[in-house]
Amino acid sequence: MYKILGLVLSVFVTLSAHADDVRDFQKVNSNKAIVSIETEDKDGTQAAAYLDGAENPQFINMLLDDPQSRLSLLKQTLEMEHCQKISATPDGWIDGCGAVEVTEIIRTSFGRGGWMEGASDYTFFVGFRSAGTGRYFESTHMVTFTEHAVANTDANMKYLGSVTKTLELGKIVKLPVQ
Repeated sequence: MYKILGLVLSVFVTLSAHADDVRDFQKVNSNKAIVSIETEDKDGTQAAAYLDGAENPQFINMLLDDPQSRLSLLKQTLEMEHCQKISATPDGWIDGCGAVEVTEIIRTSFGRGGWMEGASDYTFFVGFRSAGTGRYFESTHMVTFTEHAVANTDANMKYLGSVTKTLELGKIVKLPVQ
């Protein structure tokens, strides 16, 4: 599954216009991460320019790798429902049964609050691909997460040359049965 997930998510890694910026991704907890960005330009910035989705694949993989994250727990639940066991392979495939899959990520909203702040919401779907000749796939859950960027300033609102971005898992909604 991780190979499939990596392939799907790698399509969405955007090349940043801020190539010389230094980014540091850090896990905060099972459902949240922060990215500290030292920007090339030290005089000013547009925080919303850093809502580029560059860390989205790393964030989704972090969620899937942490057995306590809500996304990982969903993956385990779907594996048990379909296969009566949890995958132990790096690609997530369970022989003779199938694998949990994550669809492409879609940016569903974007907003900015002047030069200092901005946020984007993303949505993707999770389902199970069954083994067999047809490899049937059905999305069963909709998952949302937020990317929020804030320019760091001093008490006088002077830009300090860095942006802090937060990635946080939002809702996981079970889709109605069709």
